[in-house]
Formats: sequence, C-alpha cells, structure tokens
Amino acid sequence: MRTTIYGRVTAFLIVTAVVGLTGCASPPTREAMLVGAPATKNYPYSVSVQTRGGTETSAMTGANVSNEELKAAVESSIVASKLFKSVVQDRNGDYEITIIITQLTKPVFGASFTVEMEAGWALTKVTDKTVVLRKVIKSAHTATLDDAIVGATRMRLAVEGAARKNIAQGLQAIAELGALDGGAQAERGQALAATPAAVTYPRELSGQDIAAHFASSPSIEAKQGEGKPGRLAPFTLRINRDRTVDRSCPKCFKPSASGSIVFKQDDALVCFDWGRVPYPASGCFKVVQTSATDFQLRGVAMETVIRYSVAP
Repeated sequence: MRTTIYGRVTAFLIVTAVVGLTGCASPPTREAMLVGAPATKNYPYSVSVQTRGGTETSAMTGANVSNEELKAAVESSIVASKLFKSVVQDRNGDYEITIIITQLTKPVFGASFTVEMEAGWALTKVTDKTVVLRKVIKSAHTATLDDAIVGATRMRLAVEGAARKNIAQGLQAIAELGALDGGAQAERGQALAATPAAVTYPRELSGQDIAAHFASSPSIEAKQGEGKPGRLAPFTLRINRDRTVDRSCPKCFKPSASGSIVFKQDDALVCFDWGRVPYPASGCFKVVQTSATDFQLRGVAMETVIRYSVAP
C-alpha cells in the first residue's frame, strides 16, 4: 500500500513539474513586437497596413503571430518611429503596406528556442497601384533559459523577438527607399532616378519574388490557358490573411470555392489545394512573368496554365 501511495505521489510531482516548466501557451503581444527606434527617413504621407498569413495562439500550436497583433505592432512602430506622417485604416492612405507571413519555424524542445520568421513585404502607392517595394524579410530570435525557465514563456519570447526583428527590417527597407516618387525627389532637389534596365521576358519568379508578388497582388482575375477561350470560364482568386484562398467563378457549376495556399520558397513554387473542386486544378505552380503586367501559373504536374494580369 505504501509503495502504491508513494508511486502515485511521485507521478503527481513529476506531472506538476512538467506542467510548471512547460506552462500554457500565451500569445505574443503587440507591445513586445513594437520597434521604437526613430526611422532614418520621415515620409510626408499617410499609410495603411494589411497583414495576412498569421495564426492564432492555441494549446495545440503554441505561441504564434496573429494578423491582428502583427498589424497593430507595425502600426505602432510606424507611429513611434515617425516613418510616415500618419497611419490610417481601411486602405485610405497615400500608401499601403502589405505583409504576408509565409513561414514561422519553431523548435519542438530544447534549452534554447530559436524561432525563424519569413514574410513578404510590399509597399504600394494607392492612387495608381504602383508597387514601390517587394521584398521577402527573414528574421530569427533565440530565447534561452536566462530569459525564462518556463518553456511556453521562452517560446513566446522567441516568437516575439523574431516578429520584432522582421518588423524592424521591413520598415528599414522602406526607409532606405529614399524618396517614394519623383515629386518628393524634386522637393529635395534630387534628379529623377534613371530608367531601370530592361527586363527580359519570360522570367521565372524566385521563391522570394513569389511571396512578395502575392503580397502586393492578393486578388487576381484569371482564366486558364491553352484551350478555346469560350470554354474557359474566367474566375477570381483572392488570398486571405489566414493562408486560405477563395475562388469566385460565376459561370462555373460551383460558383464559389475555398482552399488553401502554401508558398514553397526553396522550390520557388506556390501550391493550391481546392479539395474536391476540379476548377482550377489543385497542385503546385511556377510563377512566370511574360510581360510587365502579365503572369502565368505553370503547373509542375502538367496542370493547365493559369494566365492573369496585374496593375503595373
């Protein structure tokens, strides 16, 4: 009897110790992701912020970066750094920053937790949809036992640090653009930038280019390619903040459908999964730019080519 009681007490103490060391997952906060350093450039324009690809924190997945907290952290960082004159809501600014989290890599266990974050950043001029910046930002942060003994807290600190560094790098990339348009350059007495070198088409987008491309163009009007146009119903794809994608096709048998999207940066692919919906096909695609405004999604398993255009 004593042995049984002793065993139960020992097991209870072990479970209690494990729970105490791992703890419950707590979500990263906007305050912890804030970048407060003054910007090296102050633009006299208003800006709005859109975020996608984030995930809510849960007991199953642990600490994650949510779209809401990331958006608030970026907005607060812009205000604190004075990078732009003001931050506005609902795409009502002179410029728009779009951020898509494409990857958040977290360790399973260890004394030190290193979290890596990858996000596509895009800065767009609202009036004419000119994409001023497209860039993939990679960041990492390590939290050790010196930072927190409880595993869940240590993981949250690592996630917050990776997100904070990503925000800092993204805003710095925008600051390093200098003037955002010719008018601002003229105000500073600078000559207009030289005409960029000609781009050769077609060109296949890299993994970084793909993430940035969809960050600046989350909605595309498309139709599949090589058959008779009359038999190919046009459709709209819209990428949502939670890494899902919606397909709207009024002339299709099933007008509305939803699926998932995954960016495979190392393979330079974007992959769609539409479940049982056959149009367009599920699969992984290369993104090929055929002109300044025209693109194609070319399936690696011989899926029908999807053609679409975006604003220059």
